[in-house]
Amino acid sequence: MNNKRISDTTPQDLAQAWGEIKAKKPLVHHITNSVAVALQANICLAVGASPLMSRYPDEAEELARLAQGLLVNLGTPSTAALETVTRAMTEIDALNARGERTRYSLLDPVGYGASAFRVSSTDSLLARHKFSVIKGNAGEISLMAKLGGATRGVDAESSGDVKRAVITTAQKYNCVVCATGEVDYISDGQSAAAVRGGSSLLIYLSGSGCALGTVILSAVAACENAALGALTGLVAMGIASERASLEAPHSGTFAPRLVDAFFTLSANDFLKSSGRWEVLAQ
Repeated sequence: MNNKRISDTTPQDLAQAWGEIKAKKPLVHHITNSVAVALQANICLAVGASPLMSRYPDEAEELARLAQGLLVNLGTPSTAALETVTRAMTEIDALNARGERTRYSLLDPVGYGASAFRVSSTDSLLARHKFSVIKGNAGEISLMAKLGGATRGVDAESSGDVKRAVITTAQKYNCVVCATGEVDYISDGQSAAAVRGGSSLLIYLSGSGCALGTVILSAVAACENAALGALTGLVAMGIASERASLEAPHSGTFAPRLVDAFFTLSANDFLKSSGRWEVLAQ
C-alpha cells in the first residue's frame, strides 16, 4: 500500500491499515509536551503500538535508529527538547536518504502563531527536515499556509481557508497535512478529503489533538503509507470519540472512556466508514 493516495482509498484499506498496528506493534518515539504525555502513551498502547517518551538529547540518534516513528509535538517547547528533535530528525533524514528501512515522522506545531518563538521554531524545523505528516488544528495550518486563520494560545480561534491550506502546505513540504476542527481536512498534495464525525467532548480534553497525532503516526508506521495512515487515524478518532461519549456524560470521564474505545476498536469497525470522508475537488 506504499503508493496509496487519499483519492483512491477504500474502507477496506483503512481496515487493513488499522489491523497492521496490532500485528506490527510499531515503536513510536515521542518528543512531546508535558501536558499530554500520559494520555498519548496510554492511547499508543491502546491502539497496539509501543510508546517511548524521551526529550533527552544524548539518546536522540540511537532512538531514531530504533523506532519506526518519531512524533514531534511543540506544545511545551524547551531548548533540550528542540535539540533532541534536531538530532533525531537529522538521523532520520540520513537513514531515509540511504534507502534503509523508512522511519516515519509527524510534526504537531502546537500553538503556531501564538508566539514568534513557536513560529520560528516550526519554520526552522520544516526548512531543515523532511516530515512524513504535519498535523495541526485549522488555525495553525491556515496560518502556516498564510491563508487566514488565528490561534488563541494553543487553540484555534478562526480557521481561514482550510481546504486550500492543507493542499498548499502539503505541496510546499511534500508531505501529508491534516487540519483538525469541526470538520477535519487532509491532503497528500495531489488530492484532499474532508473527514466528518467525532465527539463534541474532544475540545474539553486537553491533549486530545496530541493523542490524535499518536494514533495517526502509529497507523502510518504500521501500514508504511503516510496518506493512508493519516486518514485511518482521523477516522479512528471519530469512531472512538463518538463511542466514548456514549458512556461519558462529562469531560472528566471522557478520557478513560476514549482510551477504552481505542482499545476495543477493530479493523472491522472501518468497513462501514466510507461515509465519514469525502474526496474534494481541487
